[in-house]
Amino acid sequence: MQLDYLIKSVIARFKIDYKLVVIYHTSGEHQKGYELLKEKYATFNNISFSERKKVLFDPSYINTFRSKEYRAFFLERNFIKKTSDNFKGLVQKEIKKSNCEFVMFNTDDGVFLEDIVIPEKVFEIIRKNPENASYRMYVGGNLDGLPSFVQKKEGYYEWDYYADKEIHHWTYPFSVDGTIYHSKGLLKHLKKIAYHNPVTLEENGFQYMRKKRLMKIGLSPIHSQLLLTKLNRVTVDTLNPTIHIKPEFLNEKFVDGYRLELSIPEIIHNCNIVPEEISLVKGDIRELIYKMDDAGKKVQSLLGIEGAKEQLR
Repeated sequence: MQLDYLIKSVIARFKIDYKLVVIYHTSGEHQKGYELLKEKYATFNNISFSERKKVLFDPSYINTFRSKEYRAFFLERNFIKKTSDNFKGLVQKEIKKSNCEFVMFNTDDGVFLEDIVIPEKVFEIIRKNPENASYRMYVGGNLDGLPSFVQKKEGYYEWDYYADKEIHHWTYPFSVDGTIYHSKGLLKHLKKIAYHNPVTLEENGFQYMRKKRLMKIGLSPIHSQLLLTKLNRVTVDTLNPTIHIKPEFLNEKFVDGYRLELSIPEIIHNCNIVPEEISLVKGDIRELIYKMDDAGKKVQSLLGIEGAKEQLR
């Protein structure tokens, strides 16, 4: 249901050519939800689905074995906890197979708020700095805590991700939320990083980029164009604060024909929000399943300039 909400916002808002690849894994009743989603978007030639599979060995890890830390990560995830699949190889294969010059990751708690028209100058900067520049769509001058080192240019912001030692949105050089990279420039380094899901892709990617001081040049729109909604989390790898609306409940409703509607604030000061209201809609039926309460206000208070990144460490 949340993924459907994100995809609809991409279709409505993106005014540039794109391919959208959904990389997913599922089981039980959630399989029905994904089958329904695939049917819904079957006529869209630029949208495809690629399912993660359990494998005995993902050969994409071979390029990470020079690192003692990554060897330990591989052994833990594949042989001790047995929580790994072909996610790493699949991500890298899809990026290469797409033949797209640029790539952006998204997670299913996002929604694009405005029409997406990116200045050509932004693409030129990333093209000239394929391993050292990216365009982050969930930040902008409207957010609280905009650092003084962020410079306003003609239609975009630019900054140095290493200008400040404190960790926040403008010093976090790698994210899986709404950040555009040069495909070949990023892929060169993804091959060297060990990761097994979106959370470890971001965490290990962030640590790798920061250690090597890559992705130095930050770029963003003047006004943030992507919002991250804190309805729930589906992984134990992070303790990000949410209001805990169960994915199983949303999936059941999605299979039953309901769609998601969120009450989004008109003025955005934080890229992470708890919606004022959450409704499920089916034809003329509207079910209000959440209205901002004290618990929601507490979660929102935890989402400061660091967003939920502080919770990852």
